[in-house]
Amino acid sequence: MESGAERHVNKPLLVSKFGGGNRSDVSMHRKNPPPPQKEVIFMAKGSRDVILRDRLQFDIDATTGDTALVYGRVDLSDYVSIVKNEGLAIKEIRFQPRAPDQVLGDWPQWMIDLTTPGAESANLKIFATTTAYENVADVGIGSPNVICLLNRQCTQLQDGAGPGLYGTVTEWNWYGTPDLHPEGYDVVTDLLIGVSANGVTRLQGTTAELDVMIIAEPKKITSKDLTQMLTQAQDL
Repeated sequence: MESGAERHVNKPLLVSKFGGGNRSDVSMHRKNPPPPQKEVIFMAKGSRDVILRDRLQFDIDATTGDTALVYGRVDLSDYVSIVKNEGLAIKEIRFQPRAPDQVLGDWPQWMIDLTTPGAESANLKIFATTTAYENVADVGIGSPNVICLLNRQCTQLQDGAGPGLYGTVTEWNWYGTPDLHPEGYDVVTDLLIGVSANGVTRLQGTTAELDVMIIAEPKKITSKDLTQMLTQAQDL
């Protein structure tokens, strides 16, 4: 990659269907975007950095507003090979949840429909990892091979006396640093992006999206690097 320009990968970075745990009725799939009108070059921070990006889709249950844990697999086979001692140093990961049914396509600030009296809460959890966890409750920045985690929470307290009498709290929490420049986090396998949602009644019955951008640098992996990665995978 010359001058750190963005690499446009012709083959999909994500496989067509993903399952979470033992569930087979929930899937995350890659959206096929329209052909670009023209090539746009974006500069990364390092001269050898590459920018990988894609868009995932995941379904939100029409009744509960839930999405069971699902994964998107970012195909890094162009850059990683244990046989050839080739790896990728992940330097930066960015997530952008989207709601195409909304006017601007933005994820709503209030994830609850604001119609039910009492207390309600909604959660959205997004994380990058090289290990597929079956239980989303086990995932935190102290979990082996978890690089970063974005947690979106919304709480509503509505008075049953009448409409419009309510209080809400909403917050974004990013755990783990999104910026690992200049050295990065070494990987020799594909990267998994996990998504789980609970009680997102504002978007129930819709297909939501998750945009992912990864900045990374191809590198040669030494035996010392492999040992360090193995130690990190076992450290909890």
